[in-house]
Amino acid sequence: MSKNSNFIEIWSMKKLLVITGAGASIDFGMPSVHFIDSLFEGWAQECALLKHDPSKSLYTWVKDNMWEYCIQNKRNRMNMLMGFENLLFVIQHLAAMGYDREWQHFNNRILPFVKMNELPAVISFKRERIASGGEFSFLQSWLVDQLLNYFRRSCGELEKTKSAEIEKLQSFFIELKRSFDIGFVNLNYDNVVLTALPDLQTGFDLSDGSFKRDLLYDKKWNFCYHLHGSVHFDMLGGKGMEMHKIFWNKDLNSKFTQNSSGRSAQATAQGINHLTSSIITGLDKANQILREPFASYFMQMDRLIYESDAILFIGYGFADEHLNSLFPFIRYDGRKRKVVVIDYATDDEDGLHFRQDDWTYGLFSAIPSNAYEMGDGKHAWANATSYFKSRNLLEKSINQEYPLAIWYNGLLKACEHPDTVLAELE
Repeated sequence: MSKNSNFIEIWSMKKLLVITGAGASIDFGMPSVHFIDSLFEGWAQECALLKHDPSKSLYTWVKDNMWEYCIQNKRNRMNMLMGFENLLFVIQHLAAMGYDREWQHFNNRILPFVKMNELPAVISFKRERIASGGEFSFLQSWLVDQLLNYFRRSCGELEKTKSAEIEKLQSFFIELKRSFDIGFVNLNYDNVVLTALPDLQTGFDLSDGSFKRDLLYDKKWNFCYHLHGSVHFDMLGGKGMEMHKIFWNKDLNSKFTQNSSGRSAQATAQGINHLTSSIITGLDKANQILREPFASYFMQMDRLIYESDAILFIGYGFADEHLNSLFPFIRYDGRKRKVVVIDYATDDEDGLHFRQDDWTYGLFSAIPSNAYEMGDGKHAWANATSYFKSRNLLEKSINQEYPLAIWYNGLLKACEHPDTVLAELE
C-alpha cells in the first residue's frame, strides 16, 4: 500500500464521541453521588450547625424538609430527589428568597404568591443567628469549594492508588482508537480520562494555562472537553474581567484560588444567582454554562454529535436535560449512528422491556428507541440484566435503523472485552 493510500485511510477514520458521566469514575476512587451527599453532611457541620440540635446542620434541615414534603407522593424516586445537586438547587433558591426578604428588594418572582416558613437558628462559626439568605449562600459556596478540594486530593493520588485500573482503561481506549478518531465530552470534574490518555487536547494551552478558543474549531479529533469543569480549572485573579477568568493548572498539588465564597455571583434574569466557581454544580446548568470555557464547549456539541459516526456513553445517568436535548436528531438526520451505553446494573434489575425509572426515561429522551425492540439483536425478548452480565453480552435492539446496545457489567469489565464493545460501535 502506498503512502498516499495510508494517508487516505487514516484521514477517513470514523469518529467516536464518548460521553463520560459520574459512573465512569467510581471504579477509580472518585465519589458517587450518594457519597458526595454524605461528604456534604460532614462539611456542613463545620459551618452551619442547627442550634436546637447540633448533631445536624442546615444542609440536613433542607434535606429533612424536602423528604417530608416529597414522601407524601409514594411514587417519588427519593434517591433522585435527595441527590446533592437537587439539594444545592433548593439552598440556592432559599438564599435568593432570603436576600430578597431581608434587603427588601421586592423583585423575587415567587414571594408575592407564597409565604416562607420560619427558618431555623444556626451556629455559624461560633455565632448564633436565624438562618438568612447569607447563611444559605455561604453554605452552597462552602460545600462546592470543599468538593473541589476533595476531588483534587483524590485526583492527585490517582496514578498511585489506581495504577492497575488506569492501565486497563488506557488499553481499552487504545483499542477504540484503532478503529476511530475519538473525542471525549467529560461531565466529571476528575482527571481519570486524561490520566489514561494524557495527549488529549482540552482547549487550553498547557504552556501558560490559557484557554484558546481556536483549538475548539480545529477539525481534528483527539480531545477531552470538560463541559462542567475540571479539577485543573483555576481562577488566578487579576484586574477587571481577568478576576474570574479560568486557567488550566497542571499541578494539582499547588495552591488553587477558586474560592467561590469570596467572589461575586453570576446574576440571571430569573433572579437566582449562580456561584462563580470553576465547576458547575446543582441544577439550571443551561444558565450556569454561559461562561467561558463552558459556553465554548457547549456550542461545539451540536457539531461534534453531527460529525460522529458512533456514540459511546459511559456511566452517564441521563439526568442533564440541557445535554439530552442535543442528541435526538441523530435518529432522523439520515445518518445512522451506532449508540452503545456502558453502565452498571444489579443482577435483579429488569432489562429495558420492563424497566421504568429516571435513567431509562432519560436514555430514551436522548436516544429515541423502542424498549420492546430490545433483546439479543436478532430477537426481541425480555430478560433481567443478570442474563447479559453473566455472559458478558449487551442488550441490543433488533431495529437496525435505530441501533442501541447496553452493557450492564460496569466500565472495568467492559475494558476486558473491547472487541465485544467495538462490534456494536463499528
